[in-house]
Amino acid sequence: MQKKKLIIIYFFTSLIWIYGSNYLVAHFVPDSYMEILARIKEIFYLMVTGAFIYFFMNKANELNESKEDQQRLSTLINSMVDFVNFKDGQGRWIEANDFGLQLFQLENVDYRGKKDSELAEHTDFYADALRNCEISDEETWKNKKITRVEEALPLPNGSTKFFDTIKVPLFNPDGSRQGLVVIGRDITEKRDMVKKLEEREERLRRTEKLSVVGELSASVAHEIRNPLTSLKGFVQLLKVEDERHQFYYQIMLDELDRINHIVGELLLLAKPQAVKFTKADVKKLLKDVISLLSSEASYHNVQIESRFANDHMTIECEPNQLKQLFINIIKNAIEASGNGGMVTISFKQMEPETISIVIEDNGCGISEKRLAKIGEPFYSSKEKGTGLGLTVSFKIVQSHHGTIHFESKENQGTSVHIVLPIQQASYVQSHQDSKKQPSLS
Repeated sequence: MQKKKLIIIYFFTSLIWIYGSNYLVAHFVPDSYMEILARIKEIFYLMVTGAFIYFFMNKANELNESKEDQQRLSTLINSMVDFVNFKDGQGRWIEANDFGLQLFQLENVDYRGKKDSELAEHTDFYADALRNCEISDEETWKNKKITRVEEALPLPNGSTKFFDTIKVPLFNPDGSRQGLVVIGRDITEKRDMVKKLEEREERLRRTEKLSVVGELSASVAHEIRNPLTSLKGFVQLLKVEDERHQFYYQIMLDELDRINHIVGELLLLAKPQAVKFTKADVKKLLKDVISLLSSEASYHNVQIESRFANDHMTIECEPNQLKQLFINIIKNAIEASGNGGMVTISFKQMEPETISIVIEDNGCGISEKRLAKIGEPFYSSKEKGTGLGLTVSFKIVQSHHGTIHFESKENQGTSVHIVLPIQQASYVQSHQDSKKQPSLS
């Protein structure tokens, strides 16, 4: 459209020059100078016309080079797997790559010249995210330095992507805003990998502690139990013969029983890791444990509510160990609930090959500091606790190729999530096969 307009202007300007100059020469110039002036007029017209043509040719070349540079820049940023965005000094979008447009659902939007708040009107899901970007841009310009921050961006499918976002403010020589460069790198996979490595290190650390405790248990537990039996026998004998100090003898017997219980937990930790799996009904195991602990729950004025499905769930496990696991967790929940508390137990199958058991209480909860050390040997929040009960529980879950996870807030209660395979052999084999698959990255 611009070229057509220039051609029309050039055409009419030329006509006006030719006929206008001829008219002036014919009426106001003597005949003796007419021929010379006509030649001068033609030469002048050629020079002016040539100058304009040369000017427009240079402008056309510059425009073509600019378009080529813009095309190369567009190709470059669109080939990047990061979100790239250029903005002017007012925060208006100048250029963005395809990744960024798809990320914010702006593929079919004429985004150039618009601010984030204006673009927010074109995408309901990311409206708040775009408005927050505009606020963050203002802070970057205000600080007058490069900013780098990790941002979480929710996705329509319910998941979340994490970006390492760098914002570079650009200024004119007089200090006024020139523009802003925004680069956001997707670090979701890297973040997940770091989290998995941290979890693996934590498991190794716990395994090492269990190994140390196991070695210690194997070497001293039997040696402790032998003199313990003698001490208990003599105290019982003295209790029968000496009626004056019955109170003290009972305290001694209770403490000896507690030592014997600790030795029993140490011996359990010292047992070999090999487990003989058999098929057992989880619902029945949980009901047996609830019946066993019902008297203790009544003593603490705590109600146990079971939310079991009608169907029975059979899994491969070591039933006695699972009972010990459930006893440890439910007993802790009862003691944490206090007077008038509630302990809720439920389970469900998780597709396709695991079962989830959840034990919740509305008790005192666990602080973040203590929650990080749950399961460590000899760490307990109880006054006379050893922490070995949960250590044993972690070991049982580990030997069953499962996972155990605690969620808790102080004064709001605790929930324990236990995930166990339904069939041990197929579950272990499938996870080994998945580890052998080549990584897509």
